[in-house]
Amino acid sequence: MSESLELLVELFEKGDFVEFGKNYKNWNNKREIVERIYQKYEPVKKSENFFNLDEWDVNKLAFAVAVKAVSKGLAMSQIRKILSMSSKLYRKVRRKTDISSDIVKLSYILAYTMGRQRRGEIEPVAEVLSKVLPKTTEENYERVHTFLQAVVAYHKLLGGRD
Repeated sequence: MSESLELLVELFEKGDFVEFGKNYKNWNNKREIVERIYQKYEPVKKSENFFNLDEWDVNKLAFAVAVKAVSKGLAMSQIRKILSMSSKLYRKVRRKTDISSDIVKLSYILAYTMGRQRRGEIEPVAEVLSKVLPKTTEENYERVHTFLQAVVAYHKLLGGRD
């Protein structure tokens, strides 16, 4: 493994995502980075216990998902649509409105979005949310929304396409 790749993995493990982002933009083989991070961190497996993760692990999960999404070519507009829907749900939660049917809707909107894409750009986000949404309630939705906000922020940091 190259020294640069090892540096990126170390930065990910330390949670130094800003420095990671600076180095990532200059890296030629982004797939190699994604594979290494997914192998080491196992984001899909971690998402099975999403509501038991500490805040820092949720943050690392969001970063790992963003890295993979950027490498697949996810456009900002595609992820912002999901975040926009999530924001509506979050506002309902704040007003103490039932969101159970909205969570189901978010689930099938994700499936539809994934089905429309040729390269499965939204797949990293959908993989995690497919594990998380069935366990989501009004009481824990804020964590899901925060996760999506972090994915969007890290997508931007990593130079995801607009």
